[in-house]
Amino acid sequence: MIPDIIELPELAIIGRHLVLSIDDYSVFPLWKQFRTEQAANNLMGVHLYAIQQYAEWPPKTTITHWAGIERKDGVDYPSEWLIHPLSSGKYGRFIHRGTQAEFPKTMAMIFTEWLPSSPYHYDSSRAQFQIMSADYVMNDPESEEFVFIPIAQ
Repeated sequence: MIPDIIELPELAIIGRHLVLSIDDYSVFPLWKQFRTEQAANNLMGVHLYAIQQYAEWPPKTTITHWAGIERKDGVDYPSEWLIHPLSSGKYGRFIHRGTQAEFPKTMAMIFTEWLPSSPYHYDSSRAQFQIMSADYVMNDPESEEFVFIPIAQ
């Protein structure tokens, strides 16, 4: 798996987040609440962002997980939703194809194979994230999502 190396501008993501123990990392309730609010506020038809921020690298204690969409001016969002900036910078962009149950294999390949053999290191000052299409189906083996890993040389 060879990623595209891309420079991204800063993005404003709006949505919900949870701080989760690394030992009890269940994001499904967060996503269920977010998607329900998204539908109720007629905010469907846009890419979904799943963002992970770590208290330390490599993660040992907690992960802050965001479920969101890109914020656009002139759009009304639920008052409970918060804005989270995604920092600009260099990212490795990978494609994960398959179910969420297969996602750990993709991440393991990135962190144990690609990253150690690349000229880059993980930039822990920025969040890693995934972008999924508006019609993403979590358990569909044909689903695709882009995985963005913050990198630096």
